[in-house]
Amino acid sequence: MPLYVVIVCASVLLPTFLAVAFIFLHRKWQDRDGRRSPIEGKAIYGAGEQLRKRIEDHTDSAQAALLMLFWLGPYFLAVWALSKVEWGHVRWGVGEWIFLIAFIALVAWSIRHIVHHGRLRRRANEGLKAELFTAQQLNRLIASGCTVIHDVPGDKFNLDHVVIGPRAVYMVETKSVRKPAKTHPDAHKVSFDGEVLRFPHFASRGPIEQARRQAEWLRTYLRDTLKASINVVPVVALPGWWIDSTGRNPDLVRVFNPAGRGASFMADGAARSIPHEMAGLIAQALVIRYPTDDTKK
Repeated sequence: MPLYVVIVCASVLLPTFLAVAFIFLHRKWQDRDGRRSPIEGKAIYGAGEQLRKRIEDHTDSAQAALLMLFWLGPYFLAVWALSKVEWGHVRWGVGEWIFLIAFIALVAWSIRHIVHHGRLRRRANEGLKAELFTAQQLNRLIASGCTVIHDVPGDKFNLDHVVIGPRAVYMVETKSVRKPAKTHPDAHKVSFDGEVLRFPHFASRGPIEQARRQAEWLRTYLRDTLKASINVVPVVALPGWWIDSTGRNPDLVRVFNPAGRGASFMADGAARSIPHEMAGLIAQALVIRYPTDDTKK
């Protein structure tokens, strides 16, 4: 095989091989402790779900073809140009070392970039699945007279879900927390004492504090917009987890698994403290938070 063909193939295939190998090993390292998604194996079927998957497949195929089209010219030009080089007169000097070092540095930067954003994409994808699963379960509350609104824009943040029930407005923050290996004792349980979530492999109060902050923002927003005091309850949804609430005041922040009848407490209450007219105004106050085409320009 001619030397110039070897050089072009190495310049193309070697970085790709290194990136794939590094990503594969990195994924293996991440999965070394057997942790898994809390909703692994659970079906999520929202409106247009199958069409969305088809769009993603077509997008991936189109991007792969576009990438190939982008590089076809430079690669074929490189093969043609290298075939004209008289390799017997080529000498390795300072310029060649600089070129090689720059090449290695760019390959390393690219691999690091791919791994970093790949990890963030994986987390975001798990978060998306958790939110879709929670939304799928919360939407069943509509049959019980609740109003359910998703992904409400706040001030530089979003409210994952808002449920307008007969007794209160519930601000629902969804968290996707990977479960430890199945061999771990109580691998599916999390305890909540009113302040701290204690998972089998770590403890955190972050989701509780976040839910409180966002519920307080929503309470203030509804008060300023509707000139009325609305009871807003902060809620944390943990899809796929068994919740063991041990706190003295569990109503301050509710933690629940949305599967089954986990969210039914939002629709409970024979005596309605939020009139239907007020529930409609609350829903309208939330809907106007969504940006329009004009605000995106």
